[in-house]
Formats: sequence, structure tokens, C-alpha cells
Amino acid sequence: MTGTSQQQAEQSQTAWLRSQDGICVKTSLNDIKVFAYGAYDSLDLDGDGFVTQTELSNAFTDPTAGWREKSFLLFLIRRIEDISAAYEEEWAAEKRGISRVDLQEYFEQIEVREDGTCEAAPRAEAWKKVPIPSGGINLSQTFQDIHEYALKTFDSMDQDGDGFLSRQELQNAATDELTGWREKSFLIFLLRNIEAISKAYDEHWAPENAGISRMDLQEYFRLLKI
Repeated sequence: MTGTSQQQAEQSQTAWLRSQDGICVKTSLNDIKVFAYGAYDSLDLDGDGFVTQTELSNAFTDPTAGWREKSFLLFLIRRIEDISAAYEEEWAAEKRGISRVDLQEYFEQIEVREDGTCEAAPRAEAWKKVPIPSGGINLSQTFQDIHEYALKTFDSMDQDGDGFLSRQELQNAATDELTGWREKSFLIFLLRNIEAISKAYDEHWAPENAGISRMDLQEYFRLLKI
């Protein structure tokens, strides 16, 4: 390649990257989401559960990355603050970047305008209804898994042995470094819906705000309709 043609190619690439991330965001949103989920482990170089600006930049400058992948990475880089703020990880001492749950929440909230610009604002009214896509999982397919997980791990999560899972006990389980991301997403579901679940069965003998009992779990998931 001659110097002139190489320069033209570089200029073309620069112009392409500057034009709406090099892609039509409106038609490519699902591809961006699939890419981000699929590449997450390879992007998260230190394995801390967060993809940082530096990690995204490293992937972007990788000479083996294709143009389309670069455009997806550029989309994430330009919006890292919005995406990382999509969900507040209560177990994270310091927010360091984009988590898997951030991705899930961001892509559930995002709205793309006709001009290709994006906005992702939390929809407060959405959290009042169940089921909803929440906590990094497709709830319509995994309610049974959440129920079974909660029952199976109940004793280990109930640290004071009072027969109820409190908000603090659920948060402790979520912060445990041995807890996998799928399990974290189940715990997030329980945390978000702790009030509704704890009221599913009326334990007359239980103190107010005691938490979730086994009977609460049984009754809540029995009545839950998709």
C-alpha cells in the first residue's frame, strides 16, 4: 500500500469511527448487546467483574479487532458512565466500570432516537411490576431456578438461623466472592422484591420486617404469574 492510499485508508477509518460509532445504532443495538455479553470475560482482563475504560481501550487498540467490533467497543467507551450507572451494585466498595448487570439494565432501559442518539433512563414504574427483565437474567425462563436456588441455599444464607432471610443476609451472599454471576442475579431478584416476597405468607408470630421465610418463597412463586 502506498503512503497516499494508506493515509486515505486511515482518514476513511477515522471518519467512519466518528460517524455515529461507525454503525447504525438503532438497527445494531441487539448486535452490540450480544457482542458485549459474549466478549465480557475476555474484556475483563483482571477478572474483577467490571470492565473498565482502560480494558475497553485495550480491546479497541488491539490490531486483531475488526472494524465492526471496534464500533461496538466505541459505543461502550463513549457511554461507559451511563452504562456503569445503570445498576447500583450494593456489594461493590467502589464502582470501577461496567458489570454484567449494568449491561442488562442499560439495554433494557435504552431508547434510540430517530437521529441515532441514545438515552437510557431508569423507568421507576417498571420496578413496581413483576415479572420484568431484572438482575441480569430472563425471568420468564428462570423463576423455577430462582425458587430452587433460594430454597437450596436458605440455611447457608440465614446466618443468624432465625428462619428468615434479611436484606443484610442477602447482600452478604451477593458480596461473597465465591458467588457466581448467575447466582448474584438470583440474589438481586430477591433483594429487589424482598418486600413483596416477605408478605406472600403471613407469619403471625414473626416480627415486622423479619425478612423472607421458606413459606414466603413457596407462596410467592406459587402465585407468581408470567
